[in-house]
Amino acid sequence: MWARSARGWVVVALIAGLCTGIWLGSGLSGDAARSRRWIGRLCWIVLIALALLWTYLAVTFGVLLAWTIPGWVFLPLGLLLCGVAVTALRPRDRGYVPIILPTGIWITMVLSGWLNEENQLRCDDALSLRPPVQLVVASSPHLASCTPGEVRPTGRYPRTLWESPDGKRVIFTTQGTVEPGGLDGSVCETWLDGAAPRCVGPSSGKSHGLIDLPAEGRLLAIHWGGRRTAAGELGSTVLELPLDQGIAVLVEHRFDEPFAQGFYEPRNSTLYLFSDRFDGIHRVLWPSFEPAPTLPPEWLTPDELHYDPATGEGVACGHHVGVAIHGAPFAARYLAGVDALPLEQLAVTWGCDWDEQARKVYTTVPNLGLLDKIDYDTGRVEQRWWIGPGMRSVAYDAARRRVYFTDFLRGNVLAFDEVAGRILTHWFVGRFSRCVHLTHDGRALLATSNLGIVRIPLDD
Repeated sequence: MWARSARGWVVVALIAGLCTGIWLGSGLSGDAARSRRWIGRLCWIVLIALALLWTYLAVTFGVLLAWTIPGWVFLPLGLLLCGVAVTALRPRDRGYVPIILPTGIWITMVLSGWLNEENQLRCDDALSLRPPVQLVVASSPHLASCTPGEVRPTGRYPRTLWESPDGKRVIFTTQGTVEPGGLDGSVCETWLDGAAPRCVGPSSGKSHGLIDLPAEGRLLAIHWGGRRTAAGELGSTVLELPLDQGIAVLVEHRFDEPFAQGFYEPRNSTLYLFSDRFDGIHRVLWPSFEPAPTLPPEWLTPDELHYDPATGEGVACGHHVGVAIHGAPFAARYLAGVDALPLEQLAVTWGCDWDEQARKVYTTVPNLGLLDKIDYDTGRVEQRWWIGPGMRSVAYDAARRRVYFTDFLRGNVLAFDEVAGRILTHWFVGRFSRCVHLTHDGRALLATSNLGIVRIPLDD
């Protein structure tokens, strides 16, 4: 399974041993000695907290990923739950089935289902697209021949995208393995009139961040995980592409750091790059790509980032409820602040957008199932709505007062009415919908998924 601890396996083993020790210690709650009884009771309090955490993980991942689980799995899980109920009151010296056994198996199964589904495409999903959703870029030309119930290899499919100023062309990043006839590069260009995509760059690993340098006539694409450094670790590559039509790799810059996202500040001709190792903000001077000293903070590595070179400020989402950033000089400030309420302290965000005129940030909090409206300057959370867990990319529509966001694992784009405070509608666009983008003319949405790129016309 792809999921692993950021702290290393030694820490995982220590935590597992500690949890087991707490379970053993809970048996002291019936001891004759008063001091040992209190130790046992404290252990029970910790066990209840752990059970709540495991229940949260089981329910949250179950809601988002139950569609990945084959039906036969529910039979052994049901038998284990029956065993839990039958043996729940047995004393410790007799055999019984602990609740953590079916809970842990369920969490493992749904996370494994995520991994399996990333590499395969369900034809039922392609056949489920309904108007007004239009598949304008297919990840595979063979989608047209899909039959109900068929499952095929996914191939490479889109992650993030950049729209040309005239709205006729997009450049998008990809992930996955190459399948015959499918996308065959890390970055692709296509016209939204049905033309076949043309791809460049490595055909392995993932590409993610796209950085627009209009004055220099360049678009930078960050490709990570497709190459190994001399030390055997994952590195990254920044590809220089022309902004004009006719995609090509003009220059390739290799780094030992696993960069995935970044932005460009024209005032100091600096490219700021964020590493998946959480080891600071890496700076590179344009156009020489000469490295400059790394800056703190070490905790910032955004998944979604919006930066306005004209004003020199933006917002990055990948930690807490979002971070306000400035480029010259560089500064990063927690939205909601480090002294925020416990709810904000527990928040993790994958996506955000902001209304630069009104100075408001809209960010999804997938682990808590929230949509937050935050004042950019003060960091105060002004409004909070429950929208459900697992929401990711965000696009704000100031004209309609709507917030659009992707239900990443289940494959929907949802439209939220800020005035009414409710979800108006949703559209199925394909699984692993990582990016939603409001077109420059404001008339449609573009969203990526394992099916490709879809267009959703917005009709008042």
